[in-house]
Amino acid sequence: MVVRTRIQADTMARIDELVTELKTAGERFDQGRMLEGREVARHIGRLVHGTASSRALIDEWGVRPLMTWVDTAGVVNPKTASSAACLTLMKIRTGSQRCGEFVPKLGMYPPAPIRTRDGKHIDRGSRIPFEHWWTNPVVKDADGAEFSRKHLVLALAAGPDADDEATAALAALAGSPSLGRVVQGDPAATGLERNPVMASARQIGYEVLQSISQQRDVIAACA
Repeated sequence: MVVRTRIQADTMARIDELVTELKTAGERFDQGRMLEGREVARHIGRLVHGTASSRALIDEWGVRPLMTWVDTAGVVNPKTASSAACLTLMKIRTGSQRCGEFVPKLGMYPPAPIRTRDGKHIDRGSRIPFEHWWTNPVVKDADGAEFSRKHLVLALAAGPDADDEATAALAALAGSPSLGRVVQGDPAATGLERNPVMASARQIGYEVLQSISQQRDVIAACA
């Protein structure tokens, strides 16, 4: 019992540490450091996906499928012919620097209905099963290619030791003419604010933090 209690405490401490790092990266993003979207994605990946050599931290005790996950996006409407970025808002600047930029919604959304993958509707901010949350299409590019939270997170988090899933996600995103510049070339010169990928990663981080905060009892019971 003592050993079990110590393991529980250690697991929760590691989760809390990574949650704090995710919060900090998100705050830096909100201060204008948009490249922090990559760090946000790395923390999300470690929490909910893992790598070829390590299991997702949130799932070390099989808790991930027992949780439900905050959805602020819904799925891309299949009838939408244009591009879509369901995790973000469009902020319009006026004056001489007039342009549109993508920003994360964070908690700035009404409880308006969003579409689920089976065509039903739920209130925005409701929680859904992990597999739906992770793989639902939430971004569509100008050519009609769709990307899930999993695609966005794994592509942004991919490093030299990327596993097959991350490599495939990176290739898919890099192949998008309208979105791929986030993962190609000089990131400082890509107009990140006019591309929804980084802002979407920030919003996914928000959803992860909300999901964990709302279900700490579920995690603690399984740890």
